[in-house]
Amino acid sequence: MSFLSTAVQEVLEQAPFCAVASSTPRGPHCTPLVFAYSGGRVWLTTSRRSVKARAWKLDPSVAGLVRFGELSVTFTGTVHAYDALDRSTWGPAVASATSIARAGAGFSKKNAKFFAGYAFDARQVPFAWTPPGRVFVGIDLERTALLGEDGVQEGRGRWGGAALSHPTFRSSKGAHDPLGSLPVDVRGELGARGEAALAIGGERGPVVVPARWRVEGGSLYAALPAETVGLAGVGPDAPVALTIDRASEWRARDMVGVMVQGTGAIHVLEKLGSGAKTAKALATSIDPEAGALIRIVSTRLVWWKGWSSGSLAVA
Repeated sequence: MSFLSTAVQEVLEQAPFCAVASSTPRGPHCTPLVFAYSGGRVWLTTSRRSVKARAWKLDPSVAGLVRFGELSVTFTGTVHAYDALDRSTWGPAVASATSIARAGAGFSKKNAKFFAGYAFDARQVPFAWTPPGRVFVGIDLERTALLGEDGVQEGRGRWGGAALSHPTFRSSKGAHDPLGSLPVDVRGELGARGEAALAIGGERGPVVVPARWRVEGGSLYAALPAETVGLAGVGPDAPVALTIDRASEWRARDMVGVMVQGTGAIHVLEKLGSGAKTAKALATSIDPEAGALIRIVSTRLVWWKGWSSGSLAVA
């Protein structure tokens, strides 16, 4: 990976969480994880039996998003997993022992609050969340882009071009809550609008970008700058995963969220004919800087609350 700017490195070093996406038969799979940046790599852990760990055995490509203040960094890269129970990783682990040790120390220091939370809740922590049940993962960065509230500020590597769009927009009307099948306590904590990570599946794998979301007229919408959507190089319809979470600064048991998998219908405001005024009013009510509005038709909801989690198929 070529030299990263000071701004990109600062976000990677200071951001508390990383929304990590992998490719699956159902489309992008994107969930938040604690992480650390060390030696030019992004480092994280995941359960040995997680969807991500299984997906990376078939396709080691990965995408991620980290946010700090008003800036975000989206990246894509290649996963290198180090698993004490997988002999195929022992050789690479020995060869990279020094960098792994340095990264492990940095990871522990950066995420000390979470380790304290695990200790506080030791009797309730499932095995998959403890070190013996985890895989340590290093990600070689291949593409990065620095994003502000109004779009892309700088990019390295080959990203997509202009965002493609449906030519018209028609708003939906109805009382159905697209997140209504979630457990009542989970649904109550998520609310009806806010920030999210949007993973968009493209020909070169997923790209994860920041977005704002809202439930309106029985539909789920995401709004964001058109230039940001263009990074994925897709449209006007693409497989997506919208990840909404309420993070805790130190206790995993207090984290709540949902990943909405489905299809995103992309509407770039300046490219719309019929319905342009309606789409612009809705998009800017979600995000004043928005240049694109995406209607998400969900096929599956994956939710979590503390140590509990589940998935629901959506008709």
